[in-house]
Amino acid sequence: MGWPNEFEMPAIPQNAGDLIPHLKIVGGVLVAYFILTRLFSYISILRQVRGLPTQHAFLAAYELGLRTRAPHIPWLLPVKSYYSVPEFERFDKAGSDLLAYTVATEHRAVYFTANPQTAAHLYTKSSDFGKAAFMRRYRSARKFGSNIIAAADGAEHKQHKAIVRGCFGEAIFQRAWEGMSDIVDLMLKEEGVVDGGILKDATFCLIGQVGFGQEVPWNIPETKPGDPMPFLEAMEVIDQSLLYQFMLPGWLMKLIPTDKFKRFGQSQVDFVRYCYQMVREKRAELGITQEADSKPPTDLLGALVYHQMAAENQARSEKGTGQDQVGLTEGEVFSNMFMFLLAGHETTGHTLAFTLAYLALNPQWQEECYNEIREHCGDEAPAYHHVHKLALCHAAGLEALRMRDIVRILAKAAVRDTTIPYTTWDKEGNVTHRQHPVKAGSIIFTDQGAAQRNPFHWDDPNTYNPRRHLSVTADGDARTGVKNNSKNPPFIAFSLGQRQCIGRRFAEVEMVVFLAKIMSRYTIHPVPLHPGESRESIEHRMLDTGTEDLTLIPGKFSIRLEKRA
Repeated sequence: MGWPNEFEMPAIPQNAGDLIPHLKIVGGVLVAYFILTRLFSYISILRQVRGLPTQHAFLAAYELGLRTRAPHIPWLLPVKSYYSVPEFERFDKAGSDLLAYTVATEHRAVYFTANPQTAAHLYTKSSDFGKAAFMRRYRSARKFGSNIIAAADGAEHKQHKAIVRGCFGEAIFQRAWEGMSDIVDLMLKEEGVVDGGILKDATFCLIGQVGFGQEVPWNIPETKPGDPMPFLEAMEVIDQSLLYQFMLPGWLMKLIPTDKFKRFGQSQVDFVRYCYQMVREKRAELGITQEADSKPPTDLLGALVYHQMAAENQARSEKGTGQDQVGLTEGEVFSNMFMFLLAGHETTGHTLAFTLAYLALNPQWQEECYNEIREHCGDEAPAYHHVHKLALCHAAGLEALRMRDIVRILAKAAVRDTTIPYTTWDKEGNVTHRQHPVKAGSIIFTDQGAAQRNPFHWDDPNTYNPRRHLSVTADGDARTGVKNNSKNPPFIAFSLGQRQCIGRRFAEVEMVVFLAKIMSRYTIHPVPLHPGESRESIEHRMLDTGTEDLTLIPGKFSIRLEKRA
């Protein structure tokens, strides 16, 4: 058979029907290409996790809010593989503090660590590990604009930190102490018993005062459905619906035909409007009063605007113009305030609830804290100048946070091919230290609760012992920050390194003043559900019935306060 003298082009289809076979071929090629690329990507991930205990899945379910709500479907959506109760149990069963997860719909390997030393390595070695800003949690946190929590590493984060860190100074901390002291008095006047919700109300009142410069009553009136909300009511409703506020726009919630969601949507619309108005009013006010040697306001919003204006003034004096964007945009100022609302009181309120639960169940620590308060404060009420002396009160909050970490998981992404340390052990408890290679783009989660109860790093990890957070200085004073623990693990609840919680000191001041005020005047007792309820039942109800949302929310329990003689 010879070659044709001329090359003949395929006939061009003259109607739509003739195109169908060609489209099927093209579609089939595209589908095959998609499947093959996914298959080769998945095979590559399987190779990356070789040697580790591994869980395989089709869909990812490691995000907070999803893994405790979605149904557990083995292989398809194995949500129970991403957490365990107790937290360290899944690592203990695997004999490794590093677990691997392969997800068919992801293009990267996913790891979970329960090793606090590995966590410290992830948090502090910024040349190898960075903010996983591409994750849904951080994209959702940018709903109103970039902020210090969601900002990517590098220039964006530095830009936020340069403005935000100026807000957390001694004047703000002192106002936080005085504000929380007054709120504790108000709470004790209004409430006969104390539960987790009441403690969240206390920190809500504080963030209203110190965050936005607003005096917050203990009970906020509710407007009629459909009416515009005053600022404080809008802030309260936002606070009660944070998960929905992050996930859904206000206009969409207002279209959902239920009174609850319409109220959520109205609160978001009104809260955003009020905050922008407050930012502009604060700029106008500071534009009149700000001088070279003036002090920043003692509310977070005012301080944030003050430091933003200071950055603009400095740029103007250096460049001769003020036209280029310097520091934060108006939307970013608001977005940071929204993050303060979440991080500034949600986490602290829940931590205080668990702290009171642990103290109620362990009255010997109440007495030790009381003796410390008496030693340093005498007959006077605890004041801000006592804050550094009340180390055991501080440690009582840190220990509750260790045992019931509110944030649950923190994520880092490998920015280049590197290795991470981990540990395995056999049934006899013989430990082997290892290294595992990870590819750039891999996500490494720290299971905070498991890492802070890892028995290979913490002495008696399931025992509430605030003294593990103390050391003794040369002059005999106790101080927090160095562990009184033979294995000396890092305390990772506030993260470490460049992305450590910028409001850590603010939260610690809240904890110390709250606990010192309560324990200086009252003893704390659990309230049984019925006469004769066992300690095991009370302990389980107070400590183990929390629910995981954006944070760990304490279960329903009450405590009784008895006035000291």
